Amino acid sequence: MKLSEVKGERTLDVVAEIIEPIANIAEDPESAKLFQREKIPQGVSAKKFLMDRIKKSVPALIKGHKNDLVAILAAIEGVSPAEYRDSLNLVKLGNDVLGLMLDSAFVELFTQAQSGDSSGSAPENTGGSKA
Repeated sequence: MKLSEVKGERTLDVVAEIIEPIANIAEDPESAKLFQREKIPQGVSAKKFLMDRIKKSVPALIKGHKNDLVAILAAIEGVSPAEYRDSLNLVKLGNDVLGLMLDSAFVELFTQAQSGDSSGSAPENTGGSKA
């Protein structure tokens, strides 16, 4: 399942669960490279470009952020981190990490976390009474 497929009230729960692990990864420059949007250099195939990014960033992500990665993938899948770990194998991990890389909703949320941007501003508290 992709973050972009999460709908309704469950969206609130998933976002609440993944904010901290996303921030942890976003603060790590080497791991964060995997989710940054980049143009494919001229003369390089899309497959080669993707494989080069995977080779450089996935090991740092897995080694440095194992618990964060499990927390994100478990939340999106709708299971506990323990259940996710128990179901994990090489193929599942590969598919799930690739799914995150290609999920526009996840990449957008990650990019916002990394840059500190938000699409709105908090309402100003004017000190007035509530009626």
